Amino acid sequence: MRLSQITGIDLAINYWGSPWIAHPIASFQFTDAPPLCFSIEIRKKLGRTYSTIGGLYRQFELIYIVADERDVIRLRTNYRKEDVYLYRTTVSPVNARERFLEYIHPLNALRNKPRWYNAITTNCTTSIRTQHPANERVPWDWRILLNGKGDELLYERHAIVTGGLPFAELRTRSLIDTRARAA
Repeated sequence: MRLSQITGIDLAINYWGSPWIAHPIASFQFTDAPPLCFSIEIRKKLGRTYSTIGGLYRQFELIYIVADERDVIRLRTNYRKEDVYLYRTTVSPVNARERFLEYIHPLNALRNKPRWYNAITTNCTTSIRTQHPANERVPWDWRILLNGKGDELLYERHAIVTGGLPFAELRTRSLIDTRARAA
């Protein structure tokens, strides 16, 4: 994999319960390698489950999972039986390379200085936003926190490829569960 070979970013949005809460996974596309995903998550201790209350009070460390796209998606669709929607973003190759480094730098920084996950301020979505330089961050919107509606926000901001489709139809076509299970 070479940074110069990044061509774009796809965004997987994973739902496991409520339509209001989801988990975003950035998938970097390469000309010379399979897609590579970044997923910002909590570090679970053996036998411990996630709790929203615990997510507010320094109960979980923040981690970045870097993995093959098939592994990340199929874990959710095939084993957890969760819904995953996959969208192509409108990010240019040059900006995709910058976004890739925005994942690498905080990931490497965690080695020397661990960070706490916080369900509101440092979660899987807000951490993506705060990776960008402050002057380049997208304006705040309630759908950043209630990220199950994040795809709608991206649609409105022209951040995903729509093919001219209305949002509802694009969303229906973006559900990849059946295709992922067959892969």
